[in-house]
Amino acid sequence: MASLPVVAIDGPVGVGKSSVARRIAERLGFLFLDTGAMYRAVTLKFLELPEHERTDERLAALGESLDIELANDGTVLLGGRDVTLDIRDERVSRAVAIAADSRAVREALVRKQRAIGSARPCVMEGRDITTVVFPDARWKFYLDASARVRAQRRVDQLQAMGKEASFASIHRDLVERDARDRAREWGALSIAADATVIDTTEMTEQQTIALICAIVAPA
Repeated sequence: MASLPVVAIDGPVGVGKSSVARRIAERLGFLFLDTGAMYRAVTLKFLELPEHERTDERLAALGESLDIELANDGTVLLGGRDVTLDIRDERVSRAVAIAADSRAVREALVRKQRAIGSARPCVMEGRDITTVVFPDARWKFYLDASARVRAQRRVDQLQAMGKEASFASIHRDLVERDARDRAREWGALSIAADATVIDTTEMTEQQTIALICAIVAPA
């Protein structure tokens, strides 16, 4: 199968994949798809259900039926409602494994992601883009950084949104999330054999963007 014009970016939580991928898409004129926002949107909707309705069956149905719109500027609409800030709330961050660990949800969202990515050149980021969603992507990257640096970046991100953030709590949740992501039975976080690994611990966002763009679209 010919490789698809997809820039696939994987990596652990808090490494900055979304902002990097969004700006790469802007530079290249590609569509940007934040797959993590899709799982967060499903989680948010699930948490908004009455507790007695929070069943595996209802969760699977949400993965199939939810109307999720992702704009290149980062705006996330859920059934037409702007949930851009809501899905980044720590309550959702702590519970996102509900959707991410559900094979039914993952399979439903992967189908949606493949349909979008097959239609036009795009930049797609997540945990299993290079390994499950688009193993035939033309460009594959795995971004990494130390847990402490990633935790601080998340603190800075939340504070920039005007939200309170505890470094200790975020660092603990991040380490636990890493372990869950890597141990997941289906769609686990892993490094594709042909992916370019970029350790961003000592790199700025602009340096990371420049490096990836130089590989995808060399001058």
